[in-house]
Amino acid sequence: MRRGLISWSHEEMPIATLEARVSRLQELMRKDQLAAVLLHTSFAHPAAVQWLTHFTPYWSEALLVVLPQGQPVLLAALTQRVHPWIREVAHLGGVLTAPHLGKAAVSYLTEHIAPGARVGVVGLGELPWATAQTLIGSAWGEQLSDISGSFALLRQPADAAELGLAVRAHAMAISALQARPTQCQSSSEWASAIEAKARLDGAEELLQRMAPDLAQNACLQRLEGDFELGTQRAIELSLAYKGAWVRVTQMDGVGAHPASWKTAQDWFDQAWRSLRAPHPNLLLAPTPPGRLVQWSLQTCLGAEPLQVVAAENGFAPIALPGQSLCVLSVQLELDEGPWYASQMLLLGSNGHDSQSLQDANLL
Repeated sequence: MRRGLISWSHEEMPIATLEARVSRLQELMRKDQLAAVLLHTSFAHPAAVQWLTHFTPYWSEALLVVLPQGQPVLLAALTQRVHPWIREVAHLGGVLTAPHLGKAAVSYLTEHIAPGARVGVVGLGELPWATAQTLIGSAWGEQLSDISGSFALLRQPADAAELGLAVRAHAMAISALQARPTQCQSSSEWASAIEAKARLDGAEELLQRMAPDLAQNACLQRLEGDFELGTQRAIELSLAYKGAWVRVTQMDGVGAHPASWKTAQDWFDQAWRSLRAPHPNLLLAPTPPGRLVQWSLQTCLGAEPLQVVAAENGFAPIALPGQSLCVLSVQLELDEGPWYASQMLLLGSNGHDSQSLQDANLL
């Protein structure tokens, strides 16, 4: 769950950055002759609206309406009690109460744009049915078009403000993983120490997937209950700070680590650096030690904080520009058992290696 306060630091996220992002979308709208763009936000899919306005919902949902000129307006399925807070933490032209988002959107479009004008929707196929049904069944139904592909072209590469937030989030994640008690015996003890450290440092959300005993079960999973830690275990921590999501994976164990873990890490460092835009493919990297069980590259292109854009055979890759902010996750099967790793990176291009997020401040 998200922690109890999401504030807005203008130093971390300047108004000028948000206005520049909206301006880029409005330029796209004028080019594609779109009279309005709708973007849905919810607890699970907050990223597109957050990127444009800095607003992240705790619960419920909202629709952002962007016109070719002016600041966006938020149609919020929330009581007016929280409107002052929304205005404090987001850059908006207005906040309107909208218990039924579909009806509110139809009414707003009818009032503000010409009949028959084209309306773009980011993630039209992912809209909640109650909202989508109303929009599609209205007079605007035939004018709706999914512009997710066009919006994705605006999202990457990440700008300086987003990189700054990601760098801070990454430092929080590393620090949280280092908070494990020396004599940790159980999965809940391990997880609670990570949670406490991350929350106290300012993380707004975190997801932990753990394999508490790799000899018993190699799967990283969200655990229900408490489990004894084995001599070899792994944890994956995904963490959000001011809308920037990062992921860090850690192999852990009792005593000296197997030599194969170092060999695997050396390969992984070569592998992620070898990724190139526009279609990064880990299978073009040096041959890994052991067996490559699975891999995925994720980034933010729309409403999902992390979307898979490349993976093992059978996945159609999505084109990315160089310097896109991504996370690579891999699983190997070594002689000593499973091995996991992840890396936050800026995607390489034109013969240049990918760079780690930690080096982003050098760009």
